[in-house]
Amino acid sequence: MAKVQWDDVQAIVLRGYGDLPHSAYLLWRFNTESGLAKRQWLATLAERLMRASAGGDDEPGAAHAGRGTTRSAINLALTATGLQQLGVGEPTLNSFSPEFLEGMAPLPSDETRAPRRSSILGDIGESSPQYWDWGGWHEQREIDGLLLLFATDEDSLRELVESETRKMAGVAQRIPLDLKGHFNPDFKEHFGFKDGISQPLIEGAPQRKRPRHRDEKQARISQVKPGEFVLGYPNERNERVGDRGAMNGNAPHAKRDIRLNGTYLVFRQLEQDVAAFDDFVSRLAAYLGKTKDWVAARLMGREPDGKPLIQDGTDAPEDCVRNDFLYHYEDRTGLACPIGAHVRRANPRDSLGSDPDTALRLSKMHRIIRRGRPYGKRWDPSGRAGDGEDRRGMLFIALNADIAGQFEMIQHTWINNPHFGGLYTGTDPISHFDDESPITIQRRPTNLHIRRKAPFVKVRGGAYFFLPGIQALRDMAASVPDETLLTASSRLSHVAA
Repeated sequence: MAKVQWDDVQAIVLRGYGDLPHSAYLLWRFNTESGLAKRQWLATLAERLMRASAGGDDEPGAAHAGRGTTRSAINLALTATGLQQLGVGEPTLNSFSPEFLEGMAPLPSDETRAPRRSSILGDIGESSPQYWDWGGWHEQREIDGLLLLFATDEDSLRELVESETRKMAGVAQRIPLDLKGHFNPDFKEHFGFKDGISQPLIEGAPQRKRPRHRDEKQARISQVKPGEFVLGYPNERNERVGDRGAMNGNAPHAKRDIRLNGTYLVFRQLEQDVAAFDDFVSRLAAYLGKTKDWVAARLMGREPDGKPLIQDGTDAPEDCVRNDFLYHYEDRTGLACPIGAHVRRANPRDSLGSDPDTALRLSKMHRIIRRGRPYGKRWDPSGRAGDGEDRRGMLFIALNADIAGQFEMIQHTWINNPHFGGLYTGTDPISHFDDESPITIQRRPTNLHIRRKAPFVKVRGGAYFFLPGIQALRDMAASVPDETLLTASSRLSHVAA
C-alpha cells in the first residue's frame, strides 16, 4: 500500500484538536488584483498550517499523554472560485469533482423547483439556501476560502483571529460573520449527547490513541483505506478518486497534481431548536411512561453519555465508550437501537443487505471524518428572558475524498430515505429534512409510530471546500499570475458551459 505523505497533509484530517477546545472559522474572499500580494500571503500562510505529522490529541475528549503540546492551530480550505482566483486554469479545475465545482447551493433555474443538489441534500423548506446566512442564494454567496483557527482558550483564539485578519488585510476580505465553535467540558452537543465517538480509523495513519478495548474487532469495523479521505491513494475499491494517472507523482515528466494529499471539506451551519426537541421528548416520554433520556436515546441511537443501546454484557474500561458493535449480529430487528435512529442511519455498519460481511465492506466506502463543533450558548431550560434570542447549533465539518459518494450519499440515501433498512416511512429523527411521515421505533408487540411537527434542525449556511496539501498550496502561491481578479459574472463560467 502506498504510504501517505502525512507531513504534507493538513492536520485536521487526523486531529479533532481535542486539546484546543475553542475555534473560529473565517470565511473570506479575495479583494486584490495583485498576484504578488496573493503569492506572499499564501506562501507565508502555508508555513503556519498545522501538519498531520505534528503531535497532539487527535479526538475530542481523548485521554492522551500529549495533551497541551500545541496552543493553536491553523488550517486552510478553498472553494472552486478561490482556486480560480489563484489562477488555477480550466483544465486543472476540471479535474476536481463536479459537486465541488458546482457548489453546495447552485442557483435555481426555475423558481418553482429546488435545484437538484438542494433536493439531494434535503435543503428545502426552511432549510432552503434562500434562507441561509452565507453560501446560499442571497446573503454572502461568494466565498473564496476558509481559515480554520483553533486555540486553548478564548483569549488565545481572539489573538489568533486578530493576527490572521491583519495578515490577510489588503489581500482578502473577511465575510462579516462570527462563526465560533467550542467543545463543552463534557463534549456534548446542544441536544445533550456526547459527540464525535464513532470515527473511521485511517489505515496506516500515525497512531496517537492509547490502546483501546478489543482493538482487533474495532479495526475490522472501523479501519478504512486512506484513499477514502486523502486524494492520491487507494480507497476501499483499490482505486484513486479522480485519478488521471499522475496523482502519485510517479508518471514520467508529470506535473505534480495539486489534488495530491488534499481532500474535500464540507462545511454546514446547522441551527438546533433545542426547546422544540426537549418539548417533543418530554411529551413522548410522558405518553409512554418512559424517561426523557430513554426517548431521546431512541431518536439518536446512543445514550447521552455516548454508550450504545446495544450492550454485550462485558465490562469495558470506564473511559472507553463501546464502539465495536455490529447491528446484523447483535440487533438485527432494531429492538435495542431503532433501525431509523440517527447514528444507525449515518453509519449502518453491517446492517444493509443479506450478507453482513459485504454490507460492512460497502459501508466503509461511504464513511466521512467529522470535525464539527457546537456554537452558541447552551439552552437554558428555565426559559430566562433573552435565551430565545441566542442561536445555537452545530458547525458541521466533514472530510471525504468523494463528495457524491460519501457526504451526499449518506445524506440522500441513508439520512433522508424513508425506506432505509427496510422501513416503510420516516426519515432521520434529528435531520433537517422536512418530512411529515411518522418515525418508527421498533418494539413488541407492535412498533411505535410518532410524528414530529417540524425538524429540530435547520441549515443556515454551507459550502464545499478543497483542503489542499501543504506543497500544493506552495505551488499555487508560486504560480499565481500577476493579475487574477475575476468578476462575479465570470467566476466558474466553464461549469455552466
